[in-house]
Amino acid sequence: MRQVCVLVEGQTEENVVMRVLQPELSERGVWLTPVVLKTRRAAGQPHNRGGVSRWSRIEYDIRALLRNSAVDTVTTMLDFYGLPSDTPGCSGLPAGDAYARVAHVEKAMAESIGDTRFLPFLVLHETEAWVLAAARELAELVESPRLADTLEKQIKAAGGPELVNDGPRTAPSKRILKAYPGYHKVVDGPDAIELLGLDALRAVCPHLDAWLGRLESSER
Repeated sequence: MRQVCVLVEGQTEENVVMRVLQPELSERGVWLTPVVLKTRRAAGQPHNRGGVSRWSRIEYDIRALLRNSAVDTVTTMLDFYGLPSDTPGCSGLPAGDAYARVAHVEKAMAESIGDTRFLPFLVLHETEAWVLAAARELAELVESPRLADTLEKQIKAAGGPELVNDGPRTAPSKRILKAYPGYHKVVDGPDAIELLGLDALRAVCPHLDAWLGRLESSER
């Protein structure tokens, strides 16, 4: 069983790894262990968990995980939306679609860390894009049939859940909250994604699918 540490932003992402990704990948010889990013530490207090503050904090946690020789791969599952501006590659994003931009930043992150066991992955544009992919399941869970129609129209207009943009008012999470103000991301999001299933999610999220494919193989 290959051991993979996944650096995530918070409890929502931790739940997705444990409940959606890990069961499927463990059957394919990959064991995922989510590790929540530590953003800061008050004197004499334990780490506060969740959220992304600055690249130096992310880099610190990545390098700490890489010091464990028992880990085969260290990867990330961080939102592309809201990524710290000092993250490698963010200052010179290329023209083109979202896939070209996120690949540019992931490559720069890999070069900055400089370890073959590190496989960066950024979620386009945030984990709630996967909840958009599970719009029908979310609508069923919260008993709001019209919610699915509303969200699916927006997904279709964008060209897919990963292409829903990252504006401060139009990012996936903002769209979900506007359509359903009672949305609780830590519970409703993972529940909807789990109900959809990983295979169905991968079918509509090619960037996610490519990342998982690399984890399942020996490719770096």
